[in-house]
Amino acid sequence: MPQATKRKRETGSTENFKEVRQTIRTLEASLSDKSNLNNIVDLFKFAKSDNPQICHAAIHALNRVFTAFLMKGDLKRVKNTDQPSAKEKVQIWLRSQYTDYLAHLRTLLWNDEPGLQLPALNILMSNIKSESEYAMNTSGAYHFANHVYGPIIKAIITNPNFNDHLRKEVVEKYLNVYDDLRHYFFKDAAEVMNRAYQTKQSTTEVEQKKKKLKFSEEVQQDDLGLMASNVLSILENISTMPTDASEIDEFWTVNPAQYENDDNNKKTKSEDDEILGDEGLLSDDEQPLTEENDQKKKRKHPLLQLTVHRRGFSDCWLAFLKLPLTEEMYKKILLILHKRILPHLAEPKLLMDFLTDSYNVGGAVSLLALNGLFTLIVDHNL
Repeated sequence: MPQATKRKRETGSTENFKEVRQTIRTLEASLSDKSNLNNIVDLFKFAKSDNPQICHAAIHALNRVFTAFLMKGDLKRVKNTDQPSAKEKVQIWLRSQYTDYLAHLRTLLWNDEPGLQLPALNILMSNIKSESEYAMNTSGAYHFANHVYGPIIKAIITNPNFNDHLRKEVVEKYLNVYDDLRHYFFKDAAEVMNRAYQTKQSTTEVEQKKKKLKFSEEVQQDDLGLMASNVLSILENISTMPTDASEIDEFWTVNPAQYENDDNNKKTKSEDDEILGDEGLLSDDEQPLTEENDQKKKRKHPLLQLTVHRRGFSDCWLAFLKLPLTEEMYKKILLILHKRILPHLAEPKLLMDFLTDSYNVGGAVSLLALNGLFTLIVDHNL
């Protein structure tokens, strides 16, 4: 992801927006004919304009163009890349343009202008829905386009311009509404944080051996601090974690239950593993298994299982707690610990190390940590 830069506002620009908008519309209309595919390049130039209005118009036009190609199957990966046919060469080029377009939208999430951040986010989210829909239509199995969603989450939690406008859009419009988006946020954010933390640890070990400190290490520390701040601002505002499997009923794509008993369901174990991590198919603790419903439980999709959502929640919080935290962050976490965190953790005892570290911070943080330790001892028999 490139460095975030403030977009210069053009004053007295010679570009006439109405004329450019008409040009964009003409280019978009021309792309109904594949002989005009090179016009995508011209649209892309407008999408990179420093004029927010032009950029806004172009990214929406490109979204309509690429969505149409996607649903027709023109953006699917070509398997034979060594000796592709003429048609496959076009398909490879189209997919490359689409990939570049998604990357550009993610850079707009780092823009200092909310008027570009929010449309970019909403277009990216619509692409998740379109990609998922296309995959499900062609395979007959449930699919969530996490290859699109994961990079979005990374762009969000590493965003130096993560303002209140963007946070509210992410949390209130998406994560607090849709169970699949919230679950995959936990999964993807945990993966990004764990990788960043491991990279920092590896760098530190190397530098300690060399007995010198490089500027790159300081930058990494700053990056981890930024990530911690962004992630906490999201986590502390997520308020819709399910407490019963029956509450898992809102999906940005489709309800996976539609595919549970479909004879044409071709979902593989690897797709389940992507959702569950190392857990495998799990049953809900709140619903005891009997011989009568055993087969039904085995067929239940992972995203409909409460334990899967709790595991994702736990993994995300535990990954977050490894990051460098300020005293203010410790206070925020400890204040919401009892009602917003502990009830949803798969294993509350895993917070013992965090609470011990919190106690060592001193002052008001120590008092809050003692309260948390007391709760673990009394309520969770630790």
